[in-house]
Amino acid sequence: MNKLKFGITILLVVLVFKSGMGQNSILWEVSGDKLKKPSYLFGTLKFIGEKEFFLPAKVTNLIKSSDIFAIEDQIDHHAQHELNKALLFPKGESLATQFSEADYKIVQEFFQKEFGISKSVFDSKYANIKPLPLSILMTRLSLGEKVKFYDMELLKFANKHNLETYSLESVDREAAALNTFPMEDQEKALLHSVANFEKQKSEYQKLMIDYPEGNLDEIFEYTLHPTENSPLFLEEFYYKRNEEWLPKIENMMADKISFISIGISHLEGDRGLLALLKAKGYTLKPIQIKD
Repeated sequence: MNKLKFGITILLVVLVFKSGMGQNSILWEVSGDKLKKPSYLFGTLKFIGEKEFFLPAKVTNLIKSSDIFAIEDQIDHHAQHELNKALLFPKGESLATQFSEADYKIVQEFFQKEFGISKSVFDSKYANIKPLPLSILMTRLSLGEKVKFYDMELLKFANKHNLETYSLESVDREAAALNTFPMEDQEKALLHSVANFEKQKSEYQKLMIDYPEGNLDEIFEYTLHPTENSPLFLEEFYYKRNEEWLPKIENMMADKISFISIGISHLEGDRGLLALLKAKGYTLKPIQIKD
């Protein structure tokens, strides 16, 4: 899969919010009377700088000792095609047709100044990306280094050790969720990112540092500012999908030791997976991954 496209397909790197679980960890053991053996939930960043990539032995050992490995979405050519349809404008449309001439010029000149992307390249390539994914791609580009995608790295590791591998949903489902964010709000999101990009960059740098420490109270103060915690987007992209995943996760854990890797934002909140599993009677135990 083209890494640039993969980077923008994963939209909400971490739309994060307080959970009330009161514990700091990105790795959780799930146990209880319903389960013969524990299973595990691992919250990841979708992309991270190659230098900051963190995968401790405690995580890899748990994957190797599991029977099932699961991630959110498929990673294949069909997935790329379907997400591209969700992320790119239909033929004949672009940022140039959606934005006023003045706003389009602001974005175009920002990409030239910040990333050295010429206006002609922006017009032919980047202007075809819808505003919200483009605002996230800006953070990806700001790293100025090679990046690692946790889903891809963990899936390769699981395949190497012959685990059964699954996705929690089809990529079509994620694409449908992405398209619930109205275009008018997406346009505001992109302009917000352009206007506040220095802050967005510094916060993501801090997020990458905080991530392996499990400082969730700090990490969850970082929000993907462009969406401004849109209730509609939270409902469609997070809460509903969490609730759809729950029975699938329960089925996996019921029969076999399962290691389930999902975006860290899906763990948190009153309707996050930690709270949903707890409400179903499971015991959630944080596992510290740093000695």
